[in-house]
Amino acid sequence: MYDLIIIGGGVAGMTAAIYAARSGLSALIIEKAGFGGQAALTAKIENYPSYKEIEGFQLAADIKAQVDALGVESRSADVTGLKKENDIFTVATDSDSYQSKAVIIANGVRRRELGIPGEDKLRGRGVSWCAVCDGGFFRKKKTAVIGAGNSALGDAIYLSNLCEEVYLIFRRDYPTATKSYMDQLEKIDNIRLMPRHIPVEIKGDFVVNALTVKNVDSGEMSDIEVNGVFEAIGLIPDNDLFSELAELDNNGYIITDGEMRTKTPGLFAAGDTRQKSLRQIVTACSDGAQAATAAHDFLKIGL
Repeated sequence: MYDLIIIGGGVAGMTAAIYAARSGLSALIIEKAGFGGQAALTAKIENYPSYKEIEGFQLAADIKAQVDALGVESRSADVTGLKKENDIFTVATDSDSYQSKAVIIANGVRRRELGIPGEDKLRGRGVSWCAVCDGGFFRKKKTAVIGAGNSALGDAIYLSNLCEEVYLIFRRDYPTATKSYMDQLEKIDNIRLMPRHIPVEIKGDFVVNALTVKNVDSGEMSDIEVNGVFEAIGLIPDNDLFSELAELDNNGYIITDGEMRTKTPGLFAAGDTRQKSLRQIVTACSDGAQAATAAHDFLKIGL
């Protein structure tokens, strides 16, 4: 029996673990993939206080080292169920089940997919959602990045240092990324912008060899010869599992109050998984700290 179980080992979950351990709570983090979440998949982070620039993987590793040094237990497992009976939470996973007096949901979000022909067939064979993870496979090759926001431009900029040519494909007239990304983009010669285009099919027998795009104005179809397709078209929550204990908004995000409390006493949510206006590493840290503090107050003071 733990005081607190934290579902998700991203920045929010790990920060919650740090605050929980420092307040004397016994805590367990359950993470199904790699610790660090979206931050660990980010090439360069330039808006986290105290670092002018740091690789996302390194920041995630540093936070995890701090969690480990505090003696917080962690498990690699996929959470399959959450229930509460007689004031005790049971968190079921694909390998075991665990009990606690309080739970913080910090499971983050998952990457949105295009849903076009060839995507599933060539997943892991040239289709990727992580430029930092897979970019090295495409050195001196041609790739395409789908998207117009900060994540898409960040991926394109990262790949431009590895690839012969990078196509940035987006539906709008201009990218929607912030000025810092646009300023970097203007200095790079091997990124080809393709505004007013959408991807319609990813081609290849065993690996990606082409991407079919459509001009949204003329309807004209064309094939671009590429070896990799990186999707950066947004994030979506995955919270159906918690819908009985936590209220979800119309987009599937968990609704909390300012203390990260859900509708169920003892159940909290932190980070990208909850309804909020700004999803950044620094706000994930803030959520995690607040959720752990609220969990401590619930357990020790009864608030």
